[in-house]
Amino acid sequence: MFNPNPAATGNCTIVFDIDEQKYLFVSESFYNLFEVSADHLRQNVDFLIGLVKPETFAGVKQLTEGLAMNESIQMTYYLEARQKQLTEKRTLATDGLTGHKIILSNITSALDGVRTPIPFSKPGMNEQFLNSLIDSQTNFLVRIDINGRFSFANRRFFKTFGYDEGDIIGHHFSKTTIPQHARLCEEVFMNCINNPGKINRLVHKKNAKDGSLYDTEWEFVSMTDDSGAVVEIQGIGRDITLQMQMREEALQIKDTLEALINNTRDHIWAIDTELRYMYMNQAYVEQITHLTGVRPYEGQYSYKHEGFSSQIIDEWTVYYNRALNGERYSIVSESIDPINGQRLYFEVSFNPIYTTAGDVIGAGCFGHNITDRLKIQKELIGQNQRLKNIASLSSHELRRPVASMLGLISLMDHEDFFNPENKEIIAHLFTVSAEIDTAIRLVVDSTIAK
Repeated sequence: MFNPNPAATGNCTIVFDIDEQKYLFVSESFYNLFEVSADHLRQNVDFLIGLVKPETFAGVKQLTEGLAMNESIQMTYYLEARQKQLTEKRTLATDGLTGHKIILSNITSALDGVRTPIPFSKPGMNEQFLNSLIDSQTNFLVRIDINGRFSFANRRFFKTFGYDEGDIIGHHFSKTTIPQHARLCEEVFMNCINNPGKINRLVHKKNAKDGSLYDTEWEFVSMTDDSGAVVEIQGIGRDITLQMQMREEALQIKDTLEALINNTRDHIWAIDTELRYMYMNQAYVEQITHLTGVRPYEGQYSYKHEGFSSQIIDEWTVYYNRALNGERYSIVSESIDPINGQRLYFEVSFNPIYTTAGDVIGAGCFGHNITDRLKIQKELIGQNQRLKNIASLSSHELRRPVASMLGLISLMDHEDFFNPENKEIIAHLFTVSAEIDTAIRLVVDSTIAK
């Protein structure tokens, strides 16, 4: 049975083959209306199983078993888990093509359950009713005989691909198959022939009449006669062109992001709740391999990496668990370059990864090499210290002898230069000059980084 995507809410139609015990048709709106997936139908021969109370289900089953051919029962039931009340008109009919007994279910808003006969006044009316039902579907329906020729296609198929009945009916299915996918389609066809009743899924491109291509998704199953011989292959499909285009765009965006992430020298990685690597960019892989000699890989337990010591593993286990408990924070991690012995410093931020429900499923980590930044900071600190020393020397060591010199000069006899006292003052000036020279050397030495 085909698994369409959920569509708009509202009424839906279900066709169930009683003889084959399988669903033939399901409206897209069924999944939205009942809030279930296609797995529910694959696992249950009656779609109401598990959705209504046991006593309600038993009553519906009893009414269904009591139906006469071409008679219907209209009933109302309540979906407990969904808090929803629906009305189903369930009819027992005959498939005019296979002769099998089928149940037609039309489900709408809640009404009172009553029995009403459905008049089928002439042979073939059931087939006409089914074809009308089929043509109202948004999915494709085709039937292919055992020679691979189309025997039927519904209105949606013709409308989408632009063919007329004369273009399709009686022609081999390869007419709408691109050469690259011909072998794949042949394999599915043969699997249906050789495995009656088994559902075979197929995703391939189909040719439209105007030459355009459509991405399609199909489920094929063989149809057998009373003796069990395969008489036809039935396929139900849908147009997934837009979905594939969106998927391709998403992959392109993903590739672009991957390229961007892997072209940065920052380290980016993520771990799950069991501390296993979920993702690592190229820079992180290369750095860990360089530091430890052991290359990390996705799925590996980070605390079992052979290149890390037990102390490092214990430290990082604590870091990871803090993030897994919902804390966002940063640390500075120190490593030793195994080649030159240089100390390396990395600023690492830890960020919890949440689901839409708010549960933590992992931690994202971002590491940035700050070795050069710390080196520059250290140099700036040293430079500032040297400037402070210069200021201190200028304030104390240099100003004191300069003040002495100015005082001695003011004591000199400018009128009589050969005054004996001038000789003593000049001697003191030589002493002060030596002190100034010493102070200047201290200033010069303080400007040079050691």
